Amino acid sequence: MLKKMSIGKVYSVLKNRILNCEYKPGQLIFEKEIVDELKVSRTPVREALSILNGEGLLILIPKRGAQIAPLSIKRIRQVYEIRKLLEPLSIKQAIKSIKNSNIEDLTELINTLRKSVSNSNTVEIFGYGMDIHLYIANLSGNEILVKILRILREESYRGCVYYLRQYIDRCSADERKTVEKNIVENHSKFVEALKAGDEYAAIKYVIEDLDIFNQFAEEINI
Repeated sequence: MLKKMSIGKVYSVLKNRILNCEYKPGQLIFEKEIVDELKVSRTPVREALSILNGEGLLILIPKRGAQIAPLSIKRIRQVYEIRKLLEPLSIKQAIKSIKNSNIEDLTELINTLRKSVSNSNTVEIFGYGMDIHLYIANLSGNEILVKILRILREESYRGCVYYLRQYIDRCSADERKTVEKNIVENHSKFVEALKAGDEYAAIKYVIEDLDIFNQFAEEINI
């Protein structure tokens, strides 16, 4: 029996699989297999795949299926370079109107990030880090900037899950703890700078956080 699942729901399921690399970069997926697995009609699956194609997360191949968008270190580095230009702008715009309630929300996100680190859940660590960056982007009030940063953040998240998870998974316990501690500290300093209204320090810490990927890429020669 077919389930009544909206296009949005099917889209969310497929997108989460892509971002979390359950569907590997370059992997072929097929409409019929998704229809059979989710027990839904072809229409919401076809429409969801079309949206994801428009977002650049997969490539529709006529009469074959869809290929998950490939990843490369070069591409992810380029994404981070663009983010290093745009995220300081979102900070400059957000810091002018940030409220105590926003700081409380960010502090809660930091606490959630700490919990994910204590559980050594790599995917959650990257996900909550993404939430913090996008929260600030939304505070900027610049809808176009938010849209661009969301796309870039999702792509860098996928890169982190795919490449940095491989690195962290083969680290020693001590090396892993150091990596995770640095992720939390960078975000904590970032939020403290915002709380203090220190634009210069907030930008400094966000740039340091964005540079982490390049440091890992150099260490493992990828």
